[in-house]
Amino acid sequence: MRRVVIFNKKKHFFWPRPDVNSLNQEIEQIEQDGWKVVSVTANCDFLGYISSFTILIES
Repeated sequence: MRRVVIFNKKKHFFWPRPDVNSLNQEIEQIEQDGWKVVSVTANCDFLGYISSFTILIES
């Protein structure tokens, strides 16, 4: 079974980009829960800034 997870946690309210350290912790937690991370894709806004990440996982 595959799932899609959207990650968009930011360091601060005014920080425009997602927190990469929190993303790494989220991936570690997903792997500890028994899921396999298939891909991580950056999602950009209309100005070209990374606004979130899409994580594809499977059991």
